[in-house]
Amino acid sequence: MKRVALAAALLATAALGAGCTSSTHRPRPVDTTITHTVVETSTPTSPSTTFTPDPVATVRPLKPGSSPRSGETEKVCPYIRTGLDQDSGGGVNMADLEGDRIYRTTVLTGYSPVGCRFYFYSGPFEAVADIRPRTLPTPIDAYNAMVLTARTGRNPITEKDFVPGLTGISFQTAYFGPDGRADWAFVFAKKNVVVAVYTQRKDTSRNAVYIARAIAAKF
Repeated sequence: MKRVALAAALLATAALGAGCTSSTHRPRPVDTTITHTVVETSTPTSPSTTFTPDPVATVRPLKPGSSPRSGETEKVCPYIRTGLDQDSGGGVNMADLEGDRIYRTTVLTGYSPVGCRFYFYSGPFEAVADIRPRTLPTPIDAYNAMVLTARTGRNPITEKDFVPGLTGISFQTAYFGPDGRADWAFVFAKKNVVVAVYTQRKDTSRNAVYIARAIAAKF
């Protein structure tokens, strides 16, 4: 009987031990949560366009009987009347504002919208004024183009409200050959258009400003 009781006790102990071992080494649940790390980068937006100002250069004369050069068409300017000696009558005109009589007007077809050029009525029949507009994608582009154009010259003068709400810049640059880089020009931006006015006046900056003032409403 003692042997049977001992054997039963050993079996009970073994069963208890087996139960404890099984409970202690039971595998833990596997964590199936997946964490994703997202890295976002931003790239600065490139300018919508690049603008290259007209090169600093003089304008050649146009003698009577000579055909306009490439890029010029004999035609009246859509922004302002020419005045003496090409057309008569009162009102604002280029001859009065620039201060020289003019015998020929051409349209500069390489600009958008077109530009204009005016030639002196006497030898050497030099150009006395240019209007050079360019259309850009946005007003910011036009403003930047104004600044870049003025930087091609020297002695810049900012003209705030030369007409109400508009700012422009006077500067000296090359235009009429004998004047070197002393001729006065003026550039302004309106909406998404930049307009540069060049004159053969080296004595005063005001004529270019007056011309710009007269044509600003056309843009």
